[in-house]
This record gives sequence, structure tokens and C-alpha cells, in this order.
Amino acid sequence: MELDSKQSSLPKSITILGFIANLLLAIGKGFVGYIAQSSALIADAGHSLSDLFSDLITYWSLHFSQQPRDENHPYGHGRFETVGSFIIALMLIATGIGVVWHTFQRIESPVIPGELALWAAGISIVIKELLYQLTHRIGKKQNSRILIANAWHHRSDAVSSIAALIGITGATLGFPMLDPIAGFLVAGLIIKSGVDIGYSSIRELTDEVAEQEVIEKILQTLEGIEGVEHFHQVRARRMGPHL
Repeated sequence: MELDSKQSSLPKSITILGFIANLLLAIGKGFVGYIAQSSALIADAGHSLSDLFSDLITYWSLHFSQQPRDENHPYGHGRFETVGSFIIALMLIATGIGVVWHTFQRIESPVIPGELALWAAGISIVIKELLYQLTHRIGKKQNSRILIANAWHHRSDAVSSIAALIGITGATLGFPMLDPIAGFLVAGLIIKSGVDIGYSSIRELTDEVAEQEVIEKILQTLEGIEGVEHFHQVRARRMGPHL
């Protein structure tokens, strides 16, 4: 089923909104993290930066996946979404490794962050959770895996901001080691997100069969069709948002 122009433009619109928000958050958190000397907030800014690039990849993937079928792509261009998801996964893992390196360099001389870092982390949590809710809702409605992946990217950034907030709070209360520890926790969350998204993308790119619950739903539908007496070798595979 083809999407009308309004439906097809909605995923791009929410992606552009996410791009603008991530650009402002990356700049804001990076600047405040540097001024306030917060490893956790600088790590969190790195996560927002990876979200910024993931929005670009998401927009690119959505643009090509919505192209009509042609002679070279008789099943459509849905796999562009899967390729985009895999690229996002690699970017997440690389970002996580970079955050680990940055935090490791600071762990020997932890610094108590300024109060401004608390406000930056708190604002980030609110914005990223709102982006998650909007992007995930549209992704589920249109069965777009890359939108759902990008939504979880927003959610993981919100979670990393919570970890940063905890670390900054602990450091300001007299436990400076909590800030770099929170930085490592943020890095772990980023890498885990990348591995999860990458694994799902590889499964689809290698034509792994659809989930068992999907197959069972198809079989139940076939059984309910009047006149159908027998069926066998029912197969299904995903092609981006399509099955």
C-alpha cells in the first residue's frame, strides 16, 4: 500500500524537527559541559551529536525508501531504511567508544561540575523524551523501522541525560567520581543501543524470516478465509516498512 503525500511527508517532518533539536542540544550541552567541567554532560553532548547524524541518515533513508518500484527494485526500496538503521548502529557504537576514551582521560582528575550543568541535563531529558514520544508514535503508525530506531535513539539520549544528571548531582554533593562514572554509564547505553539496532538490521539484510508471531498471524488469517482447505510453505520476509 502506497502512502499519500501527507503521510509520506510526516516522517520527514518529525526527522527535521529532531535534527534541529539535536543540533541545539549538542551545541548547548557541549558548551555548558565544557564551562562547567562535566565529563558526563560532555559525553551526553556526544550522544546528541550522534543523534544529529542519525537524523540525517534517517532522512536520507526515508527519501529513498519512499521511491516507487522500478525495474531494478521490483519489491520497492524499503531496504534503504534497513541500510540506514545499520549505519546509525555503527555511528552509535563509534560514538560510545569515543565517549569512553574521553571519560577515561578525565577519571584520574575528576572535577566538580557547576550548577549550570544540572539545568542543561534536565532540559535535555524533557526535550528528548518528547522527541521519542512523537517519533515512536509516527514510526509505529507507519510501520517504519528506521523511525522506531531513531525514536529509541532519542530515548537512549534521554536516559543518558538522566545518568548525567545523577552523576552531576552526586559530584556537586561531594562525590566527584560519580561524574566520570556516569560518563562510562552513558557510553555503555550508547554502545548497547548501537548493538541492538545493528543486530536487528543485519537480520533483515540477510533475509532472516519474519518473527514467529508474524507468521502465526498470517496462518490464522489464511485459516479464516472461506474456501481455503490447505496451505503450506508459507514464507515472509521484511522489506523496510513492508512485509
